Parts: sequence; C-alpha cells; structure tokens
Amino acid sequence: MTKLPKHEFKDLEIRREIEILNEKLTNKVISDKQHTNAVAKLIKKDINLSRPKGAFFPLVIRYFKKHWQLAIIIITLSIISVLGSIAIPLLVKQMTTDIMQKNGLPIQGVDFWGLPWQTTLTIALAIVAGSALITYGSQYFSVLMGKKIEIDLRNRSLESLVRQDISYYSDKKIGEIITKVISDTQIVGDQAVQVPVTLINAFLTIIGASIMMFIFEATLAASVLGMFVVILLAMAISFAFTKRSYSRVREVVTDINGDVTDRVGAIRLVKASGTENYETNRFKDLHKKYYSESVKMGKIQALMITILFSGISFIQFISIGIAMIKYGNSGAAGVEFFGITFASFTMAQGIMTGPLFQVVMASVGIAQASVASTRVESTIEAESILDPHYNDGIKIEEISGDIIFKGVSFAYPEKPTKTILPKFDFTFKQGRSYAFVGETGSGKSTISRLLLRYYDPTEGQILINKNINLKDVNLSSYLFNIGYVEQDPQIIYGNVFDNVAYGRFDATEEEVIEACKKAELHNLIMTWPEGYQTILGERGFMLSGGQKQRMIIARMFLKDPKILILDEATSALDNIVEKEIQEKLEDLMVGRTTVSIAHRLSTIKNADEIIVLGADGAGIVQTGTFESLKSTPGHFKKLYEAGLMD
Repeated sequence: MTKLPKHEFKDLEIRREIEILNEKLTNKVISDKQHTNAVAKLIKKDINLSRPKGAFFPLVIRYFKKHWQLAIIIITLSIISVLGSIAIPLLVKQMTTDIMQKNGLPIQGVDFWGLPWQTTLTIALAIVAGSALITYGSQYFSVLMGKKIEIDLRNRSLESLVRQDISYYSDKKIGEIITKVISDTQIVGDQAVQVPVTLINAFLTIIGASIMMFIFEATLAASVLGMFVVILLAMAISFAFTKRSYSRVREVVTDINGDVTDRVGAIRLVKASGTENYETNRFKDLHKKYYSESVKMGKIQALMITILFSGISFIQFISIGIAMIKYGNSGAAGVEFFGITFASFTMAQGIMTGPLFQVVMASVGIAQASVASTRVESTIEAESILDPHYNDGIKIEEISGDIIFKGVSFAYPEKPTKTILPKFDFTFKQGRSYAFVGETGSGKSTISRLLLRYYDPTEGQILINKNINLKDVNLSSYLFNIGYVEQDPQIIYGNVFDNVAYGRFDATEEEVIEACKKAELHNLIMTWPEGYQTILGERGFMLSGGQKQRMIIARMFLKDPKILILDEATSALDNIVEKEIQEKLEDLMVGRTTVSIAHRLSTIKNADEIIVLGADGAGIVQTGTFESLKSTPGHFKKLYEAGLMD
C-alpha cells in the first residue's frame, strides 16, 4: 500500500468523503489500494481548494472591464497628463535656444521652432495649469471607480457570509470576519485604481522622459537609464520581501481584531470577574508579536527608501560626471551643450526619476492589496456545504401535513467521526406537540438545527408536504413558515418595530403593537421614553432575559408560523419569569406543530409526546407521554428521579 503524506483536510465536504471511504475500507467494501488512490485524489483536491485565490491584478482587470467607461476616462486622462509633463523639458530647450540666439551665441545643429521665449513660456504655463485640471479629474474618477469596487466586493462578501451554512462560523472569530469585510475591501477598493493608474503614469513617464533624454544627449541618456534599471531591479527584490512581511503583519492584525471583538462582546464577563488588569496586560502581550513583525517590515521598507534616495543621488552624479568628462574641455560645443541642452536634459532626467517614488508607493499598495484581495476572494468564493435554493427550488406557500425523518443519521461536519444521532425514523404529526429530553450532548438541539436546516442529515431525508425532500426546497420560503425561540434570544440593533417585525417586513405598526400585547410586552414598552421607537442596543443590551424572550414571542405571534421550535427557551430564566414566559409560549403553541427542546418539567409535561435521547450518540431510547414515562423503568425515569427534569 502506497504511503500517503500526512495531511489535515480543511474542506468539510472532503472530510466527510474521507470518513465514508474509511468506513468502506473497514467493512471491506473497497480494497486498500482503492482506498489509497481515492484518498490521494482527495488530498490533491483539498490542497487546490486551500490555495489562496483572488490575485490582485486579475481582480483589477475584471473590474476595469466591468466599469470600462470609467477605466477609459482614467487611462486617457493619465496619458494626457504624462504627455504634458514630458513636453515641459522640450519647451525649456526652446526658451533657452531663443535666449542664446538673441544674445548672439552659436546654436548650430539645434532644432529651433522660432518662437519667442515669452510665447513658449506662456504655452508651458498653460500646460501646467491644464495638467492640474487633468490631475483633478483623474483623481476624482479614480475615487469613483475605487468606491464602486470596494462597495461591490463588500456586498459580495456580505452576501456570501449570510448565505453560508452555520458550520462556516464554527472556527472563526467575528473580528476576523469584520476585518475582511470592512478593512480588506477598503484596501482593495483604494488600491485597485491607485496602483494601476500610478504604474501607468510611471511607465509612460519613464518612456517619454527617456525618449526626451535620448533626443537631448544619447550618451548621458544611456548611462542614466542603465543606472535606473539597476535601481528598479534592487527595488523589485526588496518588494518580494515586503509583500511576505506585510502578509504576516496583516495576519497578526486580524487575530488581534478578532480577539478584541471577542473580549468586547464578553465585557459583562470581564466586569463580573474583575479581570480588567488581566485583559489590559493580555492585550499588551498580544501586540508584542505585532510589534516584532512590524519591525521586520520596517527594516525592509527602510531598505527600499534607502535604495530609492541613494539611487537618485547616483543618477544625478552619473549624469553630471559624464557631462563634465564629455563636454568639459570641448570649447564651443561644451558652451552650447551646457547653455542650451543640459538644463532640459536635467529636467527630463528629474521627470524620469520621479516615477521611482510612484513605484515605491505602488509597491506598498500592491503588497497590501495582494494580501487583502486574497482574503476577500476567499470569503466570496467560500462554498456552502448546503444548497439553500435561494434562486430556485420548490417554493413552499405553507407547511401542511406531517414532517417525516426517514432514515436520518447525523454527525456535525466539523466533527464527522462523531455520530450524534444514529439512523432513525420519526414522524412529527401536524398540530401535535413534541418534547425532546436527554443529557447534554445527546442531540436534543441537533433536532432543532435539522428542522431549521442549519445542517442537512448525514444520511436519510427530511420530508415535508407529502414527500418533498427538504433539500429540494427554497429555504427562505420554508423558514417563513417556521418559528424559532431559543435560549439566547437574537435581538438586532434597532427599535422595537425593527425587532418584532424582523422576518415579516411587510407588517404594519398596528400588527406589531397587537403582537406585543399578546406577549404582554406592550405596557412595558409604553413606559420607555421613546416607546416603540426605543433603540434596544446591540444584542438587546438594555433588556433583561425575560424581556428579550417576550420580544421574541411577540415576533412569533406576528409571524404566525405553522411550525414552532422551542430550543431551551426558558432555561436561562428564573422560576417566576419562566412561569410567565411558559404561559405565553403555551398560548403561542395552540394549533401549531411544536417541537420543544428542554429539561424543565413545566416545559415538557403537557407535550403530546416526549422523545428521550440517550447519551453518547445512543439516539432515541424511549417515547411516550410524561405520565407513562415517569412510571416506566428506563432512561427518562432515571432523569426524573435524579432531579434532572426539574
């Protein structure tokens, strides 16, 4: 059997395929050789999927094609600006030639237009003024293009994130995601125009200025251009190190952002634990690596700047030195060269070396944008392991009839080797209430996640509306008929109307108020200074646990779902508040198919059927009513007698 290299599979779908292959090998469905060959192919596939995508320049080309009108305007203005700048040395030569002629000095072999120097100076000033206007236009349209790219990338990133399956977020910090969506898209948007425009300007300027220098004096031009190429090569080598260094710095910054977001989100824990000093010192430690990597990048950037300024000094020295050697003792020819040509040559040389500064700026921008574009594209191109059929699939107007779990088994894609629910069949009868109980980790909440289609079954089918596979359904239309109340209520930043009407955006104010009255929340809301316009704060910061749950119950009354899922909805509340909320939930449950995930007696005792799940992936071990189960030897009775159902 061929020995395969050690490889940690990153793609969840491939990890699942590996588990299936391993199972087939164990059951001797396939041979060792077949298993080895199949795994080798999957390793190659996983490596290809894990490689960074989203190279910066292909991204730029794609957006320049998309916004071609703006691209043409920007490039045209850049070309005109360059032509104007390289025309100045030529005009200077015409002015000095006219002055030399009027003073009786020889001008043999000089191409002279015959214009007075005053006229030529006026033309030069007009070109400078026109270049200023052209530069303004170029920068303005560049900003427009950059913002279009930034906004499009950000929208695509957000669309990708909201359409991802829930497992995508299992190993990611919110701060890391925010950095990619906000900061990285801004970097790419800014540099996607500035870098190509800068490089185009630099390239055209170098070409134009070089031509001017060769026209003025070929020997000096060749010497200067040779030194210029050496400087560019040295800067290109240092740029390769700059890019790698910036990538490491960016990774550290992303980790820090993720950590800061996590700690700010857990500020109540920090305050309740009195760990402010600990967190302060921990933040300092986190930044040590950032400082270390930044110092390394600073050394490389310092080297680039040193090459730049030293190179420009060498270019100036070479041009002056060779001019002195060639024309210092040449009599009239030397007087003519230094009197007419040298000033124009020096100006053209200065125009050619100016782009070196632009190249340095562009190289830093490329380093930033290359890293950022890879990260942004990785977010945009990330594939969900679910197909939610947002644009196709079977649209569900309402859920009618039973919901059938047929041959369903499940293991979380993040941990595909651990089976949470072994293969089972179960039918949720329309209009009946069900309660799932069991120890922590037995798979209770997994049932609700499968019903919400956070995940698809590893095996088997979930059937609705008379044998329609849930995998084939347009997910939005299905979830419109599902109500979900969980232990940690999801409150968005906004006012009461925003929160209660979330998912029912067409609801009127009167309908929202009526829903709040049913949840016995209306009187409380009216005591707030802004009433229904009161901003609730991020994650409902200003609300108590019971008030949050009432808000969600009001949302459910407004939504009026056919299926109601209650996932530990009252477990975080004290007994008095829990009793009040339970009464409202029971009002909400009337006439609906209800699935409760709970451990409190008050939550499950009135359920039409209780499903008991065993520990360690045992699956369903008992079913029945509360009265029958508590008196029947088995898992439920043990939980009940141990006080785990209180």
